[in-house]
Amino acid sequence: MEFFNNNGSQRRQFLQLALLAAATAILHSCSPNNSMAKLTEKNILIIGAGIAGIAAARKLIKNGFAVKILEGRNRIGGRINTNRSLGLAVDLGAAWIHGITDNPLTSLATEFKINIKETDYENIQVYNSTGKSLSETILDDAYELYDNIIEEVENLADKLDEDISVGEGWRRVIRQQKPSPKMEKILKWYMNYEIELDNGTDLDNLSLWYVDDDEAFDGEDYIFPDGYDQIIQGLAAGLEIELSQKVTEVIWSESGVEVKTATGEQYTADGALLTLPLGVLKSNQVKFSPNLPLGKRHAIENLSMGVYNKVVLKFPEIFWPENRDFLGYVSDKQPDFGLFLNLSRHGGEPVLVALTAGSFAKSLESLSDEELQAKVMEVLRRLYGTNIPEPVQMLRTSWSQDPFSFGSYSYIPVGATTEDRETLAAPVGKRLFFAGEATSTQYPATVHGALLSGLRAAKEIKRRFKS
Repeated sequence: MEFFNNNGSQRRQFLQLALLAAATAILHSCSPNNSMAKLTEKNILIIGAGIAGIAAARKLIKNGFAVKILEGRNRIGGRINTNRSLGLAVDLGAAWIHGITDNPLTSLATEFKINIKETDYENIQVYNSTGKSLSETILDDAYELYDNIIEEVENLADKLDEDISVGEGWRRVIRQQKPSPKMEKILKWYMNYEIELDNGTDLDNLSLWYVDDDEAFDGEDYIFPDGYDQIIQGLAAGLEIELSQKVTEVIWSESGVEVKTATGEQYTADGALLTLPLGVLKSNQVKFSPNLPLGKRHAIENLSMGVYNKVVLKFPEIFWPENRDFLGYVSDKQPDFGLFLNLSRHGGEPVLVALTAGSFAKSLESLSDEELQAKVMEVLRRLYGTNIPEPVQMLRTSWSQDPFSFGSYSYIPVGATTEDRETLAAPVGKRLFFAGEATSTQYPATVHGALLSGLRAAKEIKRRFKS
């Protein structure tokens, strides 16, 4: 296993190009009123109007299916949620194109003429607990040691007879390396920055064997200065979507499916594609009749849902280094607010976004707005002095409490494997199909992974009904 290996094999490159072509093709798919949709009597219900469901719908319509999407929220997009109340676009959920090279989202942004901008993770100002800037020399030395420790943790993983957590593997190596207390704080900050935020959970929850058992597109990460929802709106144009239809029961048989919603509506179709987030599946809010197979239920139970929360603060003026993409804070009392995105670089307004993950992120959800703002401002005053202004507006997320996701994105905990993702993705019988980022073995916890999973499911549905 390798924690940060972005060098793909020829097979991976081939798959990426093939999937990119498929993703681009959905831009040219037929509208629901196109005559091709009338060539078949096969009707498909898609549960969930996130990017997986919307991408699948476009592909299915192109292939002659009649498609209706049911969405529990009063908006489309799922965990893509753009807020413009601060005078700029703030993405409260997904925010980045992760790896721009050959990424289908890059192609979609180009086709829809959507502006994207690079965020440079190396363009960061990092401070210690007293507010002093850490020099590049100190950070480079720390990262070199961090790389060495990661390599030792990887070597340890290869020797283990049974899985342990990344946190336990880290502690075993640290006990041997014995870094100074000052250096260990910086190392822990790097672990939070590079692993906990990526997975939405603490190191002690992550499987050491499977923490990096996925793939990545090459290139830098980009954000949408005018909002990620532009992608969703572009893809959803012309689709038949019913909002505020929270699905409560899915009845399936060899002859078809029936779906019931909280409003009392009932829908029937030849097949159903479920793009529900893993957190919703784990909550058992949706009843399946008959029950899902044991293997599918075990996969849902084995996988876990991470939490990645944001605290967005708008100030009357910029008091931080405005040329930096990120601001880092190596706190004495980790976990803490260790990373801020400088949104003013991309949106033109004096806005900082605190990025948090795992148990710390979840603990913030119980705080009042006043308590949360005070907690963030305590950190910012350590960095920039007591005379900095109070924010004029604040936005916050509480993804673990969101009844339509119960978390941010999936991860593999100790005891689970990549096979659980494969089992979650597998069709049930001849009528139920599954998509969403948690079903992706190549690109879990990403928007492009969700999109490509929708295309994969659409291909399965076509194979089932048109063979």
